[in-house]
Amino acid sequence: MAVTTQQVGGTQVSCLRDGGMVFGDKVFAALDTETRAARLAAAGLDAVRTDFNAYVLRHADGSVDLVDTGCGTQFGDQGGALTGALAEMGIAPETVDRILFTHLHGDHAGGALNGQGAAFPNAEIVLHSAEAAHWRGQDKPGGQVLAVYDRVRLVEDGADLGHGIRLWHLPGHTPGHCGLRIGSNLVLVGDIVHSEALQLPQPALRPMFDVDPAQAAASCTAALTEIADGGLVWSGSHMLGPDKFARLVRDGAGFRRQPV
Repeated sequence: MAVTTQQVGGTQVSCLRDGGMVFGDKVFAALDTETRAARLAAAGLDAVRTDFNAYVLRHADGSVDLVDTGCGTQFGDQGGALTGALAEMGIAPETVDRILFTHLHGDHAGGALNGQGAAFPNAEIVLHSAEAAHWRGQDKPGGQVLAVYDRVRLVEDGADLGHGIRLWHLPGHTPGHCGLRIGSNLVLVGDIVHSEALQLPQPALRPMFDVDPAQAAASCTAALTEIADGGLVWSGSHMLGPDKFARLVRDGAGFRRQPV
């Protein structure tokens, strides 16, 4: 499996593709057919394709964090490749120290479950307190993860997670949806963007999955602006490859990806 990597201080950040799918028209129902087709063509795409990305953070002290865990069994053969990818990297499930969740939708949390138990039995779960409150008690992957893991650490915006990592609260997609700031120039931004082709030109365009679309649009626009104006390297949970890390530049009312 192809793995793309950035080195930030003593931390190696690797993006792994857990799977992918094609979104139907209803996912971005507010976008007219002609504009959709034009944006896809400009990006060299024939459909609204998306990847399910997760990340491995290997630190200088030998500890290993995951950022999200992919789909697990939630989407059949369209996802669930993370375990094999970790094995190829020599990472056994029991050696994962922490799972830093951007949020608890099934394509991010499903891979943390192994039947009715924890797929990463020794891992501490770290997530925003609002995300835990949103999912706790629900019979969905998010609620199940909170129920089966013994160690759950709830944090707030700006929390220092060690190794130069800070939590970046980006609410709207879910109440506790977050990104991560890693060092001074790398950010992982979760699900602020599901389709670069459609949304970078129009950051306020939102998919059907948002809990609060207006808040999600504001979070997305603010984050993309900071990335572009700050010259940051970014990666998103649904970014297509082969390059999984990029920069942004302003382009009219929106943004355009540039290679690192």
